[in-house]
Amino acid sequence: MRVTNYVLTETLNYIHERQHHHVAVTFYERLTEAAGFELVHSAKADFSQAVELFEQYEGLSFGDATIAAYMMREEIEYLYSFDTDFEAIDDLTRLDTATNPFKPGE
Repeated sequence: MRVTNYVLTETLNYIHERQHHHVAVTFYERLTEAAGFELVHSAKADFSQAVELFEQYEGLSFGDATIAAYMMREEIEYLYSFDTDFEAIDDLTRLDTATNPFKPGE
């Protein structure tokens, strides 16, 4: 799974404000050490695209717009998300299952 720098920033700030500094640091360490997670840095063009998406879709948060912009540039169609906001964007498919829909039996 990929986590963009924008999402990491948003998540760490949220944890820092709601919990404590050490909880945010621990979360960062676990995320960056976890197998299966890759921290990626969005290109500057993603930010510009995110602004356009944010302005276009009323229900889309700016953080979600940065994810959508990254996915569109990388031609990634699927994402796991609790947010239904992504369903407004035709090029993206939000998965809402705990099992892998691409591997039967998982």
